[in-house]
Amino acid sequence: MSRLVALAIAFVAGCGPHEAVAPAPLDAPSASSIEVRAELAPSAVPSASSAAREEALPDEGPCPEGMVDLGTRCIDRYEAPNVKGEKPLRMQSALDGEAFCKRAGKRLCSEDDWMRACNGKSARAFPYGNTYRSGVCNDVGKYITPSWKTLAKWPGASAIAEVARLDQSEPSGSREGCVSEEGVVDLTGNVAEWVVRTRDNETNFDHVVKGCFWGRCYRPPHTPSCEYVSFAHASGFRSYEMGFRCCRDRNPS
Repeated sequence: MSRLVALAIAFVAGCGPHEAVAPAPLDAPSASSIEVRAELAPSAVPSASSAAREEALPDEGPCPEGMVDLGTRCIDRYEAPNVKGEKPLRMQSALDGEAFCKRAGKRLCSEDDWMRACNGKSARAFPYGNTYRSGVCNDVGKYITPSWKTLAKWPGASAIAEVARLDQSEPSGSREGCVSEEGVVDLTGNVAEWVVRTRDNETNFDHVVKGCFWGRCYRPPHTPSCEYVSFAHASGFRSYEMGFRCCRDRNPS
């Protein structure tokens, strides 16, 4: 696909002025690569001790600790790394999310998983109710023009600094009202969340982005509802405001 065609798709799909940021290698990262990633998001590259803690998570009920029971599936209560009071991971691709969740013994949430969590049992239009309330979630940040050339150097130090300059995310759980009917936090606002696509759209890439981000949504009407989806980017694309959360199938009762 030519650059002109790719850009045309991005604008038609309504994802704003994004330009492609080449994905960093996922296999055999160098020590310096791990160091700069950890500087931005310590839990993105788990240590041996943190991996052991993941494996030791209590699993006695239908959902492990830190996950919310949605009946047929479990979803992380918070955006990755799923820790209350810790910043969500940023500058993530869908492939990063797939790898992270697999290491945790989970999977990247699907579009259906995410919608079920956002709508709740009452089929809400927004995670907290049926009427949009500005600022209940972290969704009214100002737009800061990014340097895409600098972000394309990820995971270099200059790209890390650029992400920090642009960042308006908040520690998970900072806004008490931004919670779903069943207790899932920050589904809309904060960072946008990669999910596995399960519904048709104009591009039908393998993954889509849900939840918008701290600057509301990319295309009109810009309202961060459960229904909104961004489908402009392929799975390897990453941007400063993109994260994810993990899911897993529910244990039999």
